[in-house]
Amino acid sequence: MRPDVNHAEFILYIGAFPGHSGKPMSTIARQVAKQTGEGKLKVVIVDPVMCGGAISPVGKNTKWIPIKPTTDSAFIMGMLHWIIDNQRYNEDYLSSPHLNAAKGKGFASWCNASHLVIVDENHPNNRKLLRAEDLGLEVPPSTDPTKTVDYFMVIDPETNQPAIYNQVSKADLAFDGKVQAKSGGSIRVKTAFAILKESVFSQGIADYSQICKVPEETIMDIAREFTAHGTKVAVDGTGNTASANGYDIANAMHVLATMVGCHNLKGGMLERRVAYKSLAKGPRYDLGTVANAPNIKGKGILISRTGVPYEKTPEYKQKIAKGENPYPSKLPWHPIGSASDNQAFFSVINSYPYQTKILMVWMANPLMTTPAAGRQEIMDELKKVARVPLIIAMDAFMGETTALADYIIPDTTPYESWGLANSEGNTSEKVTSLRWPVVEPLTAKLSDNRHACYENYIIDVAKAIGLPGFGENAIKDMDGKTYPLNTPEDYFLRGVANVAFDGQPVPDLTDEEMKIQDLASCMQNWKDCLKTEEYRKAAFILSRGGRFEEFGQGYAGDRTKYPQEGCFNLYGEKMALAKNSFTGQYFHSGTLVYNPEILADGTSLDQLFPESEWPFKAASYKAKFRSVSMLENSILRELNQANKIEINPEDAEQLGLVSGDKVRLVSATGGEAEGILQVRQGIARGSVGIAYGYGHWEYGAKKHTLGEKEISAVPGSGQGVFLGGISLIDPKVKNGIFGFSEMSTGGTSRNGGAFKILKV
Repeated sequence: MRPDVNHAEFILYIGAFPGHSGKPMSTIARQVAKQTGEGKLKVVIVDPVMCGGAISPVGKNTKWIPIKPTTDSAFIMGMLHWIIDNQRYNEDYLSSPHLNAAKGKGFASWCNASHLVIVDENHPNNRKLLRAEDLGLEVPPSTDPTKTVDYFMVIDPETNQPAIYNQVSKADLAFDGKVQAKSGGSIRVKTAFAILKESVFSQGIADYSQICKVPEETIMDIAREFTAHGTKVAVDGTGNTASANGYDIANAMHVLATMVGCHNLKGGMLERRVAYKSLAKGPRYDLGTVANAPNIKGKGILISRTGVPYEKTPEYKQKIAKGENPYPSKLPWHPIGSASDNQAFFSVINSYPYQTKILMVWMANPLMTTPAAGRQEIMDELKKVARVPLIIAMDAFMGETTALADYIIPDTTPYESWGLANSEGNTSEKVTSLRWPVVEPLTAKLSDNRHACYENYIIDVAKAIGLPGFGENAIKDMDGKTYPLNTPEDYFLRGVANVAFDGQPVPDLTDEEMKIQDLASCMQNWKDCLKTEEYRKAAFILSRGGRFEEFGQGYAGDRTKYPQEGCFNLYGEKMALAKNSFTGQYFHSGTLVYNPEILADGTSLDQLFPESEWPFKAASYKAKFRSVSMLENSILRELNQANKIEINPEDAEQLGLVSGDKVRLVSATGGEAEGILQVRQGIARGSVGIAYGYGHWEYGAKKHTLGEKEISAVPGSGQGVFLGGISLIDPKVKNGIFGFSEMSTGGTSRNGGAFKILKV
């Protein structure tokens, strides 16, 4: 979820810089600048790097707080310590055990703060939320036998007895004791809130301050401010979670917002990606179902090793069958994570859990974007035919990963291609933007007048090998009639029709507007993709670049019309039951904790690489003039050809360095990068700031030969420091090459690590 900037009174950005990063960056910049300058909004940014954007040292109602990289969860736990100790949390919200109870008190979401958790090591369901069945209570029969309905338990404060969570409107927040089962036995339980409080109070505010290097008084001041605005507050972060303890950081932000009950309310936290139906099952076409698909039961294991407990894998079961200790696994498994291209890459170069026969890369450059993937030893593995027999890249440019491909399919750029995108956040209304070809692609024209691109390649290969869902009779409308999928337009224009007819259909585009924009000639070749009644409405969407709900119409009173109504958890049962695939130990108790950066076997990174020898942690941030691809190929390169190795003045003085010195950034697990030092106050102590997107060795940095034509290198390309080329690998993983990552989710370590700086 994202902050409702237009109506919030206080926002804590931690690991995000409004107007410099975030999605959509320009919208956030405009909103924050307007609301801090003219409205009631106050903003605090906690980040190792002072970036700018809508924030400046002299900005009105804005403040930057430097913090040590990867310690964001310690900072928030310090805030929570003060909030709980001073009872500044929203008790009415936290004690509402279900959605209807919370709505009855003016909220628009609910949480499991009052739900009971089994904390009895002798109980078979230890670490799980207490359910009615654990107490031998009868539950209503399920109306859908294919679905499991959970009847969680709380303590009714009026009777001090257990009750099914949805049968009371208020529940005890602090219960810690035993409950009786019908069998006569007792079970030790605690509320999720009690477990959270215990974790938060395991250290004091002074301890958290020492960890994150933010003064105690500052932590308490921000906690006081955060809880002084009711539900018109929000918290947001982005790149800060890209670290080896990123789950804790993401969870900390989630818990902080939950403590005040600001979800789904005007001025609080709003659902992101609220969009019209487009490339799914919509009002006109079902683009989410593959026509004539085979009925395949079950699914395989993701190559990324994510979302699957190691204990359910063939490797674990085979070791158990042989009587072997199943731990450690060959490579880490990440039971909490979802599909991850970063982890998939490490699986590819280690041929684990299975070999990749064909690697297809589109709209991605993992050698640049995945931390540690740009290390030489990893690229050497990717080059081995025995490791990956075939690599196919679809790219508009000669990127680093594309340069290693066996086949390159020329792809189109944004002005030459189709796309239907939703808003990433910071708007309360439904938004679906449309990108459509406004110029003819520069790629090769095929024999049927289509152009070479990713979409046409996929269509043609699918038809050649007989995959369902392509060619004739591939797309169904809502009446069951079928239509072809032979071109990108066959697919995307029907998505546009879905957008146009979702809810109240948009009006037909007028003759005058058709003429002004010359849409008739643009759409001449696409008429067969649309029905007569769809043509003018699709033209309306094309003419406006998408469909945008009227500003301000995303609310019903003080509540969003598009809420996230699932439970906001203070206790995550799935995490509580998850184990480290190297040690076999539980990750933690299921509530918010502070973990330092930890290696695969549970060893603290700072224990193996002490700060006395490796005093710097990296903060990778996005520069104004670079991204991984497009800006590298533009005139913006000339504005800032190279990044710098940036440190705080006190650190520079201690090392005897000054701005302009040529220095070497050295990684604790090998690898180094040379660059020019920049000393500035906008970097936290103990941090080294590296702007992302520099240090390319492709994208025009070297010459290539295409047939008999030689393409020269672009002067000025390839300069600067590439942090991913020296990012840490995990030395505790002995059976492969593995980039340092967060063990429960597989999040990669773009920030943090262990580095030192030497003068050249």
